[in-house]
Amino acid sequence: MPPGRLVQGSRRPQPTASASTSAHNGSDLPPYEPPSHPMNDAGRQALSNFTNNNAEMRKYEDHLSKSATYLREAVGAINDTLFARKSQLTGKIEKRRGRGESEKGEDEAELEEYVNKLHGDVTHLTDEIEAALRQVIDYRAEVQREKLVLGSVADQVQSEKSRRERPSRKRKAAQRVSSDSDEEMGGVDAEPEEAEAVGAKDEAPLTGVREALHKARDSNARQYRATSAYDRYASNNEYIAFKKMWHDAQHPEDQVPLPDASTWFDNQGRPIWDGAPAGDEDLIIEREVQDLTCKLTLRPLKEPYANHKCPHVFEKTAIMEYLRGTGGKAQCPVCTKELRIKDLYLDELTLRKVKRAARAARESEDRSSNADPDEQMDESVLMGESTQLRSGRANNGVKQDDSE
Repeated sequence: MPPGRLVQGSRRPQPTASASTSAHNGSDLPPYEPPSHPMNDAGRQALSNFTNNNAEMRKYEDHLSKSATYLREAVGAINDTLFARKSQLTGKIEKRRGRGESEKGEDEAELEEYVNKLHGDVTHLTDEIEAALRQVIDYRAEVQREKLVLGSVADQVQSEKSRRERPSRKRKAAQRVSSDSDEEMGGVDAEPEEAEAVGAKDEAPLTGVREALHKARDSNARQYRATSAYDRYASNNEYIAFKKMWHDAQHPEDQVPLPDASTWFDNQGRPIWDGAPAGDEDLIIEREVQDLTCKLTLRPLKEPYANHKCPHVFEKTAIMEYLRGTGGKAQCPVCTKELRIKDLYLDELTLRKVKRAARAARESEDRSSNADPDEQMDESVLMGESTQLRSGRANNGVKQDDSE
């Protein structure tokens, strides 16, 4: 074998004429020769160790997970700010109309101009954040594919070793011919290269590790690109949490349910923000009934924890104690799904609603304390309970049961 021959490498493109003339010291690289021997034991062990050592990939996945969290928080923050400024403008307009004034003042005009500009900026930023999140999801999918790719390459290297260790029929015949020739020649050994050459003609050429890696990567990437936007993102937990956060910031008081995931993208894979199917402009959307109590403690949630198995939310300490008492896994207290501690996570969306409900309750108490007795009586009759939780502007706020 020539001294420059690769034992286990990948197929490299031949250098062009311009590249050859510009090579170091003006010398051309030798032509590529495919590997003639399978990877040795040390190389296979090193590849196996690299494949099984996912520390670097876990670090990469952690960074991507944090990026998704920051993007989700960002879209909630900017849309919360927009909603607050819109509410401020609405309050000014209502006060002006209450005074019987038809023309807006200078402060109201400036605020209106600011809100219009802010609306455009937030819309643009929301689009950019959504596109960035989809890119993060694509990166995470690539990491998952890379694990499969590395495993398939390691298996291929091992299979090539096993295949080469099993003598083929032609190689066995060549060895018999060589043995017979040795006897006829009076014990003179025939050239081993001749027997090996005869037997190697029927064997498939070895595939370099890099070549196998690139081939597997390209195949997996093509399969991923062939999937729809719905399959890539609408069923992804990170994207679902993002959509819920954005939707909650858009409708903090209306309690409009999030549109079905099948309406999140059009046929070209472009995001649809309102999620309203064509022709359903007159569709009446039923408002969600919001319950912010823990089904285990029957008390208001303070640190809500959700899970990846069912839609039910519990107080952290209560669900942790419930699962630890049954060996770390048990049936959901509400449905039949099996829950495990590792399935639990802090429900940021419900936590936003809990904080918003508490803030609305404080504002309601402040208004009640400053109202006349007759007004308090009327409000109690209308709302049904004096402990009704409602938002600053709407009368359909979150209801929380404080009865004993």
